[in-house]
Amino acid sequence: MADSVPVVSLDGDGQFKTSLEKVRRHIRLSKARRVLVSAANDPSALGAVRAFQEAGRESGCAIVGQNAEPDARIELRSRRTPLVASVGYFPERYGPGLVRLALDILSKRPVPPAVFTRHHIITAENVDHYYPNDSLLGVTDMSAAV
Repeated sequence: MADSVPVVSLDGDGQFKTSLEKVRRHIRLSKARRVLVSAANDPSALGAVRAFQEAGRESGCAIVGQNAEPDARIELRSRRTPLVASVGYFPERYGPGLVRLALDILSKRPVPPAVFTRHHIITAENVDHYYPNDSLLGVTDMSAAV
């Protein structure tokens, strides 16, 4: 293994379209055969997915997003996607812990210096486990319709 691995930072502004354009440009100039993309959010990750697919280079990359948004969950369920994971933060679960913390602070009880929430890596293998109601919400595998 090489002593260093080249790292390229692209600013997609957290947007699908901007990320798509920046990654398209990068792919045209890059000779890298294997690429790992770590995106700031799922729209950026999905822009990178589309750019690699357009270039026919999806088999040489792995892409990870953040937030496990519905569009990313759809992509994770599709076949042959370079999107390998997204981080699920589950903000809908923050409430009870925040209320307990707020009540402890207001009651002047001791509180920990930091409070953490459990996040999960969402993959094709576990997306249905963490998001079992997606089909009820219309968040389904779009590749099946193609």
